[in-house]
Amino acid sequence: MGTVRPGSSQETRFPSQQGINKEPIPMLSDLVAWWQSLTPYQPVLNIELKSDPRYPDESPDPDDYARIVVGELKRWGLLTSVWLQAFDWRLLQAIQRLSDDIFTGYLSSERDHDATVLKEGTSAWLAGFDPCHYSSSLPEAIRAAGGRFWGPAFADLSKERVQEAQTLGLSVHTWTLNEDHAFQEAIKLGVNGITSDYPDRARSALQAAGFSVAPPSAPAGSAKAGAA
Repeated sequence: MGTVRPGSSQETRFPSQQGINKEPIPMLSDLVAWWQSLTPYQPVLNIELKSDPRYPDESPDPDDYARIVVGELKRWGLLTSVWLQAFDWRLLQAIQRLSDDIFTGYLSSERDHDATVLKEGTSAWLAGFDPCHYSSSLPEAIRAAGGRFWGPAFADLSKERVQEAQTLGLSVHTWTLNEDHAFQEAIKLGVNGITSDYPDRARSALQAAGFSVAPPSAPAGSAKAGAA
């Protein structure tokens, strides 16, 4: 796995990120080994599954993909320790057909440049659960699909939509927030969770707002574990 190209837009987005040469792409087994070493507790693993219904040749068929994923989670005893989220709702439907134990999150974007939800008509991403079939309500569509949480782009949120989803029994975990002003706005909206490239910043914002935050976990025997 290569490092970010110097001077690229990606490097500009993450100026504090440190490159590591010859770092291999981690396998699920690597993640599990690291997760099992964490102390004082092992947090829930929120895993995003990548596929694009517009390019079916670039990933397994949804049913095959789901069997592979669920089989691996069973092998590692992780069925009740993970959340699986995806923009491709076909995959989430296949996951749910195989296991009732897995907490599924339905990701969405209504932004013009990367929309998976269309203002009118049907989208290849939504497995037939388009809002146009559910009184134009995206949370209603996700509930009908059997989702446990909604993962919307932050720009698509309002307090009313957050409340609607929560009233329907969905938790709301928005993405991707990296700046303090965005954390503050998300807290005001009442979301249940925040996806961030900088979890330390998110923790600080939540603590400043008066929320009780669990102590960070670190591998047993590490300096960070000792500090915790």
